[in-house]
Amino acid sequence: LEALDALPPRIDTPVLFPARDGGRIKHATFRLRHWTPALRAASIEHRGVYACRHTFAAWSIRAGLQLYYLSRVMGTSVAQIDRTYGHLVPDSDEYLRGLL
Repeated sequence: LEALDALPPRIDTPVLFPARDGGRIKHATFRLRHWTPALRAASIEHRGVYACRHTFAAWSIRAGLQLYYLSRVMGTSVAQIDRTYGHLVPDSDEYLRGLL
């Protein structure tokens, strides 16, 4: 949040991280100029940018993050998180019984 607060205010665009022209970053250009070279430099097998969303969700669940909070961070509903990642929640039935 501090990094976002440190950004200079922009009145020419509502986009948080705009391209040079003030518009949205073009995915194809981003992948070609930044994403693919970064993966190569890190010796990581190529994958789509969206795959990171799934990795983040899976690692967050494994770390014990509650689905409600994860849904808020990811900008989606708890129901969608549960449908997509609920099977990754370890011992969820046993955990629930323990809480009750």
